[in-house]
Amino acid sequence: MTGFTSVGDLSRFVLLRQSNAQLKTRLSVLSQEMTTGLKADVPAATGGNLGRLAQVQGRLATLESFNRNASLAQSETSALQAALEGIAGLANRGPELQAAAAMEDEAALDMRAAQATQDFRTAVRLINTEAGGRFALSGTEVGTAPLAPAEDILALARTQVAGMTDPVAISDALDAWFSSNAAGGFLDQAFRGNTEPTSTGVSPDTTIQRALNASASEFRTLLKGLAMAALAGEPAAALPHGAKSVLIRAAGRELSEASLGIVRARATLGMQQESIDQALARNAAEGSALSIARSDILAVDPYQTASELTQTEANLQNLYALTARMTKLSLTDYIR
Repeated sequence: MTGFTSVGDLSRFVLLRQSNAQLKTRLSVLSQEMTTGLKADVPAATGGNLGRLAQVQGRLATLESFNRNASLAQSETSALQAALEGIAGLANRGPELQAAAAMEDEAALDMRAAQATQDFRTAVRLINTEAGGRFALSGTEVGTAPLAPAEDILALARTQVAGMTDPVAISDALDAWFSSNAAGGFLDQAFRGNTEPTSTGVSPDTTIQRALNASASEFRTLLKGLAMAALAGEPAAALPHGAKSVLIRAAGRELSEASLGIVRARATLGMQQESIDQALARNAAEGSALSIARSDILAVDPYQTASELTQTEANLQNLYALTARMTKLSLTDYIR
C-alpha cells in the first residue's frame, strides 16, 4: 500500500473506511431481511410499541408447548392402543378354553394350559408397554414398569394355591389374591406403579386425563384367568382331569369377563386419541393465524428490500473502486 501524502488523504481514507463499515452492516441487515422476510429492527417495525408483538409471540410459545405435550400424548396413546389390541386378542381366547374344558381329551387341556402360560407372559409384557421411555400404565410413576416380571407374578400366584387340589378352593384363592389391595395381595406384591391419574394439557382448552393403569380390574381379571389355566396344567400340581377341566373352564369365564372391560378401555382411549387429534388441529389453526399476525407486524416489503439490497451492493462496489484508486488496494486487502 502506498503511503498517504497529506492529512487530507488520511481524513478521506478514514471516511471511506467508515462508509465501508456502514454499507457492510446495512448489506448484512438487508440480506437477513430478505432471507427471513422479517424486519431486523423490531423496535422500529413496531414503532416502539412492543406489547402486541410480545402478546403474539407469547401465545405462539404457549402453543408450541401444548403441541409438544400433545405429540407425546399422541405417541403414548397410540402405543397403549396397540398394546390393548394385543391384550384383547388374549382375552378373546376365553371361549377356546371353555371348549377345551368340555372335552375329555387330557392332551387338549395340557395344551391350553401351556398356551395360557405363554399368554400370561405376553400379557405382562403388553401391560408393561412404554413409549418414549415412559410406561403408559404406571399411573404417574412413568419411569417404573407397572408390573413385576411375569415369572415372579406366577410364582406368587402359585404360592397362594400351594398344596390345594380342590378346583373351587384354587379358584377362590386366586380370586382373593388378584383382587386384594391389602398387604400381601396383588396390588402390594405385583403392582409397582401407582393409581394416580395422569393429566396432560394438549391445547389451551383441552386436558387429557387418563385413569387407566395396570391395577385396573380388567387386567387383574385377565391375569387371574391366565394364571388359573396355567397353574392347572403344571405337573407339580398333579391335578386330576376333572379338577383341571373345572379350572380351565373357570379360566375361560374370567377371560371373557376381562374382554368386556378391555373393550371399554379401548373405546375410552379411542375418544382420548380423537380429542388429541382435534386439539392439534386447533393449535395448528391458531398458530397459523398468529404467525400471520406476527408477519403483519414484522414483515418486510420484498420488492423494496430487494431494491435496497441491490443499491447497497452497488454502493459498496463503487466505494471499493474509489478506495482502490486512492490506496492501490487489491480486492483481497479491501475485504479483510
